[in-house]
Amino acid sequence: MGRHESPCGLPWEIIENHYGSLNFFKELFAAYERRVARIVQAQGIERDKITLSPVETRDLFDTWRMRELIDNRVRPLRNASHAHFRDNEVAELYDTKVSRIYHELSILKEEHLSVRDFPRELGGGREFARLFREVSTYYPERLSRVNELFERATNRLEELLPQFADGVIVLRSAYLFRDEMWPEDPQAGLVHFLDCMYPDQGAVHGFLVIARSFLKAGFLEQAAESARLGAAAGGKEAQARSSRGIEVRETISELDRIAARAQTELKALAEETA
Repeated sequence: MGRHESPCGLPWEIIENHYGSLNFFKELFAAYERRVARIVQAQGIERDKITLSPVETRDLFDTWRMRELIDNRVRPLRNASHAHFRDNEVAELYDTKVSRIYHELSILKEEHLSVRDFPRELGGGREFARLFREVSTYYPERLSRVNELFERATNRLEELLPQFADGVIVLRSAYLFRDEMWPEDPQAGLVHFLDCMYPDQGAVHGFLVIARSFLKAGFLEQAAESARLGAAAGGKEAQARSSRGIEVRETISELDRIAARAQTELKALAEETA
């Protein structure tokens, strides 16, 4: 995810950096898993019985990518989380999880640097053998721990999303950057995000807030597109799941009207400039 201005302050900083950190870590974790799988295949034994050479251990991570993850994503996330949540007397679970993620990744980076630089600095030997045994054991443990912490932090963030529901810019930003926030399935990711933000009214209401905002601001193409996506998100399956079927249908009708109005105004603008 690219770096964007944070026009609505800390809520968007937290959300953007959370999903940016999560996706970045997923890439590193997937690369690690692929490298381990190749070693397992080469050695022809069970994963928990493989032995890694110092070179193989050194090459499990791209040190610069790990540093980029910590410096450009997780540290800004931790700072924004501290600034937003630490005014309260009671510790917020999300903030605690983010702090632990930063801590675990920082230790992992230092362990990796130790394996990479130790032989060059001290010539290996018995001390390096001891360090290597420790680090090769800690790697999978720390990675699994960070992976679990990200899952728990994401779950907690989703529980907190309703408190950001009044931030129209948060909603519009999530909509505009959905491809970066949920690269595997942007539409499904955004729908889930809005469902979490509006647990009573559902994602279709979130799309309505977004479409209204775009229309009011004169962003006609975005208004029409978000209205169409919102109407699709509130289809028959969503209505069947909702206890507010009539309200969902009314929201869809308004989304259809917004899409039609935006298209009409776009056509008029095109004719004026023709």
